[in-house]
Amino acid sequence: MTDPRPPNYDFVVTPFLNGVTTNFYVLKRPGVDEFLEAISKKPERADISPAVPGLCNQPEKRKFTKDLSKIGRELGKVVIVDDNPRSYALQPENGIPIKKFVDDFEDRELGKLLGFFERNCDGFEDMRDAVKEYFGGAPTKEAAWVPTPATFD
Repeated sequence: MTDPRPPNYDFVVTPFLNGVTTNFYVLKRPGVDEFLEAISKKPERADISPAVPGLCNQPEKRKFTKDLSKIGRELGKVVIVDDNPRSYALQPENGIPIKKFVDDFEDRELGKLLGFFERNCDGFEDMRDAVKEYFGGAPTKEAAWVPTPATFD
């Protein structure tokens, strides 16, 4: 959220965009610190941000699509978690949807997601197979594009 200052936030990011300095107030999703701590102990991981140069394609009909092939990792070792399925449209078999976070202090999605990583990171050579199993063996492309409430339980 940008100015004015909201009642709750954890830190402020102040980028210089289009010649203007803007304050972005960031509220961390519940469980993010624990999630990042646990994931950081996994032998292979990649941190992805929309700010990575060349990662996001923005053709007219595919705004903010993240192209995982541009991060220089074997796609079988990559999972992308996002609340927007368009972000992983180019590699849907690598995508795990997550509910959008908007200042819900009862949100537990990262804890559920951590369970996936703890159960599957070491048990699969190809994380796309792990993602497929996460969706109950359903075709990953459809599961990634049509998340249901059961997906998050």
